[in-house]
Amino acid sequence: MASSKVMWVFCLLALLAFTSCSYHVRAEDHATKEKNEVMEYCKRYIFKNYGDQFPDPHRKCCQTVRESRHIHAIRQKFTHADLHKISLAKWAHVTYWCGNRLHTGTNCAGFILQNTKRKAGPVK
Repeated sequence: MASSKVMWVFCLLALLAFTSCSYHVRAEDHATKEKNEVMEYCKRYIFKNYGDQFPDPHRKCCQTVRESRHIHAIRQKFTHADLHKISLAKWAHVTYWCGNRLHTGTNCAGFILQNTKRKAGPVK
């Protein structure tokens, strides 16, 4: 009787661990997918050699940033190759401009976000 209870508890713990790990992997996959979408749709605004800093709020770049559930996880997904192409200051500005900004004090691969006094979104 005692061994069946132990086995039941072990199976329950194993199931819980598997479910938790599976959820974490899905969140990681979504963050990677969103990072790739940002690199595609926002390159005009975040690449170092491009000059446009103000994405149209109705275009795909802002839509992707605004709808992102993993905005803080995206910054961890930037690869070394990505970081050579993009400006983290521009990336932070795009998140701010599109209305899903990174939190003040966020360390984005060495770039620390400063406090801003304006509300998120384009100035009218």
